[in-house]
Amino acid sequence: MKNITKNEPIGILGGMGPDASARLYQVMINMARDEFGARQNEEYPELVIYSIPVPDFISDMSRSEEAMFMLKQRVRNLSNLPMSCMALACNTAHTTLVDLEQETRVPFVSIIEAVASEASRLRYTRVGLLASPATIYSGAYQNVLRDKGIDTVVPSHEVAEELGAIIGGIVAGEFKPAKKKLLVIADGLKKKGCEALILGCTELPLVFPKNYSLPVLDCVEILARALLKRYYNFMEKV
Repeated sequence: MKNITKNEPIGILGGMGPDASARLYQVMINMARDEFGARQNEEYPELVIYSIPVPDFISDMSRSEEAMFMLKQRVRNLSNLPMSCMALACNTAHTTLVDLEQETRVPFVSIIEAVASEASRLRYTRVGLLASPATIYSGAYQNVLRDKGIDTVVPSHEVAEELGAIIGGIVAGEFKPAKKKLLVIADGLKKKGCEALILGCTELPLVFPKNYSLPVLDCVEILARALLKRYYNFMEKV
């Protein structure tokens, strides 16, 4: 850790759901130790994790205004602290990112941009996407990956809706049944010629096996690494 300059704290808007945010924190601590050499307490990253119990505004659009108000308010609250950057510990919430960026001068690190950059670095040309229905329908991943010359294979509408139910079950703590269902869906994408799978929802790495037969791009690990590189000024800014 010697000679590595640390940055201002990282602000993370989480709680969507809370288990995923807790995993992001643990991954960042482990990664700071294993990849960035943190040993002494003062060498670990300074993080402000804002766990926000946002209503499910994706499946219940009647609550979208309430959820957006909460997110904007929390972004403004974090902006009162000396932040180097912010991040959303939720892929689906990135559908609100443009609106949230207008509430602060603190830059956001996009989990979608970070994952797409990693897929490009690994020279994948065709990847499968496991994500919430809202993330899939928004085209957020597909658009960014397309710009990098990568084709995205997405589940059918029916399977995407099933993914939404699986993700809801994970938020509720129903891990075991989710794993079996996810593997069936993943196998379906694999048959369509994917070189790798993107876990494009922060709940999915909680249950998806690391030893799957295709390479897996874990959005939580990729976001953690992108944030730590920025924090430690380890590379160019993300």
